[in-house]
Amino acid sequence: MDLSTTRILVTGGTSGVGRALAAALAARGATVATCGRTVPPGTDLAFTADLAEPGAAARMVEQAAARLGGLDVVIANAGVQYATPLTDGPDPQLLARIRDEIAVNLTSVAELAAAAWPHLAARPAAAFVAVGSGLGYAPKRSAPVYCATKAGLHTLLDALRYQAESATPHVRVQEVVLPLVDTPMTAGREGPARKLTPEAAADAILRGLRTGRRTVPIGASRALLAINRLSPATARRILRDA
Repeated sequence: MDLSTTRILVTGGTSGVGRALAAALAARGATVATCGRTVPPGTDLAFTADLAEPGAAARMVEQAAARLGGLDVVIANAGVQYATPLTDGPDPQLLARIRDEIAVNLTSVAELAAAAWPHLAARPAAAFVAVGSGLGYAPKRSAPVYCATKAGLHTLLDALRYQAESATPHVRVQEVVLPLVDTPMTAGREGPARKLTPEAAADAILRGLRTGRRTVPIGASRALLAINRLSPATARRILRDA
């Protein structure tokens, strides 16, 4: 895929990995539209969108496609993670965070795929990419809902790939599996490996996407996925209290 003629939508592209990824794509010649819950004033081709709202992802796709004149690649990067102590009882704030995590991390990706597919199918070569996490393969104690949404995302992409193979084989479906990255979402959190910078994560994502592989593990997640294949119990012990 020639990035100099590629039109790309990156959700959650106004901070963290999304912002670094949008910048890296633009530097390589792609035309990139992004969205976020808050958008800095004067940001070009960035739209304000709360993907937790029903229908917001579909509206975002149509806005981006209209502005760019079509879409060749959609990267579902937006995500949120909260500490969710489910054993503490149904605190209203906790319940609101649960709904938000599921809506942004999983529901909006399904909506994004459904809305984007007619645009991607119209291109001779296209891709739908979603940013997952090693926590979708081995969960941690403190964020059960986040881990569940990333596990669900992995399964969603597998099933979407089955549909694409029979209906639109020229549209590839890829999952990026991130390790711990130094973003506002992970502030104050550490893990068994040093945090990647958003820029290093973005560069690794681009290298992985060019391979066309179904799963693109980044940084420490490569070792985690290898361990998980050999001994799932060991992978779970590593991340349980991360």
